[in-house]
Amino acid sequence: MAEMPCFNNGDFAEVSMNITFNGIWRMDWGFGNPNLTAALLISLLCLVWLPAYFFRRGYWFSLMAATVIGVCLIHTMSRGGILGGVVAMTALIGFVPRPWPIKRVLGAGCAIWVVILATFFLNIHQRLGQGITSEDKSITHRLEIWKAAPQMLAVQPFGWGWNGAGRAYAEWFQPAGRNEQYGSLVNTHLSKVVELGVIGGAVYLFVWLLSLFLSWPSPRSRWRAVFFALLLGFGIAATFTNMARHWQLWVIPALAIAAVIVNRLRFRDAVPVGMVALAIILSTLTPCAIYLAGRNHISLQIRNENQVVILGNGNPSFWILADDKLLGENYRRKLREYIAERPDFSVCLVDRVEHLPPSLNTPLLVASSVDAVQARDLASRGSYTLFLNPGFSPSDIAEYTSVAAIFGELSKSRHLTEWQGSSNTIKLPGIGDFIPNWPQTLLELPKG
Repeated sequence: MAEMPCFNNGDFAEVSMNITFNGIWRMDWGFGNPNLTAALLISLLCLVWLPAYFFRRGYWFSLMAATVIGVCLIHTMSRGGILGGVVAMTALIGFVPRPWPIKRVLGAGCAIWVVILATFFLNIHQRLGQGITSEDKSITHRLEIWKAAPQMLAVQPFGWGWNGAGRAYAEWFQPAGRNEQYGSLVNTHLSKVVELGVIGGAVYLFVWLLSLFLSWPSPRSRWRAVFFALLLGFGIAATFTNMARHWQLWVIPALAIAAVIVNRLRFRDAVPVGMVALAIILSTLTPCAIYLAGRNHISLQIRNENQVVILGNGNPSFWILADDKLLGENYRRKLREYIAERPDFSVCLVDRVEHLPPSLNTPLLVASSVDAVQARDLASRGSYTLFLNPGFSPSDIAEYTSVAAIFGELSKSRHLTEWQGSSNTIKLPGIGDFIPNWPQTLLELPKG
C-alpha cells in the first residue's frame, strides 16, 4: 500500500507510492504504483492454472509458473494485493476435487514454502505487520477517506459523477488542515458507488456479483473455478486502490467473463435463480445501507438540490456563481472552511448561470467569466450583484444601480481602467487578480 497522499505521476491524485521499503525495491511493472502491479499479478496467478485443467501434466507447469508469480506478488509488498492473491488461491484450492494426489500436495507445499522464504528474505513480513505493531499512515488515511463515503452518498444520492469522488472528498469532506488531493476514495468499489449514486452503485455491484456467480464452476466446466478465483482476488485488490483509470488491468478479467458467458451459452447452463436473487439483494442493500448510514451521521451541513450546493444552516446569506478560473482549484475547500467557523452562515453555490433561480432575495457574487448579456441578466436577478474582475464595461450594465465591480488594486485586467471612475467599483488593496482567502475578502464586503 501507500505512504502519503499526493499527486501521482500527473495522471490522477491518489496516494503516493514509496517504491522502496526499508531500501528494498517494491516490484512495479510501469504503473508507478505497486498496488496496480499486484492486481495484474493476481490475474496472471490465477490464469496460469488453466493448463492444470486441460492437460495431463499441466499441473506441474501451472505450479511452477504460480510459484514465480507468487514471489513477484509478494515482492510488490502490496498488502491488499497479497490478500487478494491468498483469497484467490484459497478459493481455487477449495474447488479442487478430492482426494488430492500426495505428489501434488507435496509439490504445492514446497511452492508455498518458497513464497514464505521469499517473504522473510526480502523483509516483506515487516511491511505486512505494519498497522498491527505500529501506526501506518497508509491504513489510517484509507480509513479516514472511507469514513466519509456514507456522508458523500447521503449528500448526493445520485452520485458525484464519474471519477468525481476524489475531488468531492478533498473539497467538501476532508478534515480541516489536510490538503492532500485524491482522484478517488482509494477503493475502486466504494468510489464507483459514491460516483454513480445509490441506483448506479447498485447496478455496478450487481454486475460484479453476477460476474462472480457466472464463473461458479460446474461438474462439466470445472475450469471456471480459475476465473471465479481470478475475479474474487482481483475484486479484493480493487478494494484497496483505484483501478478505474487503468484499462489494461481489466483486459484479463473482461476476457474471463466473456469466456464463462460463452461456455454457459454453449451448454445452456443458466445461473441458478437463487444466485441471481442473492446478487440483486446484496447489490441493492449495500448502497442503501451506506446511504442511510450517511443520513444519520452528517457532520457537514451540505446538500445538493437541483445542481445547487447549499452550505451551512439557515437562509442563505449569499448566492455565489463561481469557477476555478477566478478563484482557483481549491475555492470550494476554502469556502467550506470559512463556513465551518460560522455556524449561522449559509451560502448557495452554483457553477453555471442556468442553475440560478429567476430572482434572488440575497446578494449574488459572480466570480465567473460572464459576458455583457449574461451580466445584465444576473444584475436583474439579485438584490445586490457583485462582479469579480468583470469582462465588460460599466456602460453595459449602466441601467442597474445595485451592482458593483470588484478588482484587485494590482489587477492586470484591461477593463480596470474603464471602471476606475465608477462609484460602483471596489478596489482590494494589495491584491492582484488572484484573491487569497477569498471568502473572508469577498463575503464580508459591505452589501449595497
